[in-house]
Amino acid sequence: MVLMITLLITIALVGSNMDTILKQGIVFQVRAGIAENPGIAESFSSVEDFEIYVQNQIDQRIEILNLDEPWYSPQRIGLAMYKIVLLDFWNATFLTSDSGSSDVKDIIFEKLPRTILLFTTATIIISIIGIFLGALSGSKIDSVIDRITSSFAIISSSFPVWWIGMLMIFLFAFTYQIFPARATPDIPSSDPGYFGALLYHMALPLITIVMIGFGSWAYLVRNFMVGVMQEDFIIAKKQ
Repeated sequence: MVLMITLLITIALVGSNMDTILKQGIVFQVRAGIAENPGIAESFSSVEDFEIYVQNQIDQRIEILNLDEPWYSPQRIGLAMYKIVLLDFWNATFLTSDSGSSDVKDIIFEKLPRTILLFTTATIIISIIGIFLGALSGSKIDSVIDRITSSFAIISSSFPVWWIGMLMIFLFAFTYQIFPARATPDIPSSDPGYFGALLYHMALPLITIVMIGFGSWAYLVRNFMVGVMQEDFIIAKKQ
């Protein structure tokens, strides 16, 4: 029930924009398909007839996909929720999987194992660094390390990860070209050098996630440790 309500709210919030994007994508796909077959355009004697043909193709595609109804109609909303539940996300306009599929479901499932690997690795590193710095800061309240950790936690939490990620890609992938912009290697997993290439491609997103995430962990552990150190049994033990 909660999932269905969440889907309904999401569709209501982005429905208008998604409707426009989907229709623009259909226009792009139809025109791209016609451009790949020059004989279609040559078969028309006038530009007006050709444009009428293109528009008819667009209208037919829109009607087949039930996009001729308003995005807020019960039929459109019900169909969208049904397809989301079945993980049917239609086809991507520009992206494809490594195997060449434009099905969004295939793209997601192909990238999912690498995404899990990236975020699992980042979470482990964040936990280790955050617990160590948090414990160190909590044991030395108002010290230099405590102030630096607390300040960094506040500053890092103020920036969205996607914005920092774009800056990191711009600086270290395009400007200085230290790391690749692609997060996964373009060589097959059976290649002997795949593991090293995977680590190299993961380095930039991993550094970005860890840099943004460990500050809040350290601050949380620091506050937890400070609270424990102020408990009565700790004060009594010190006395």
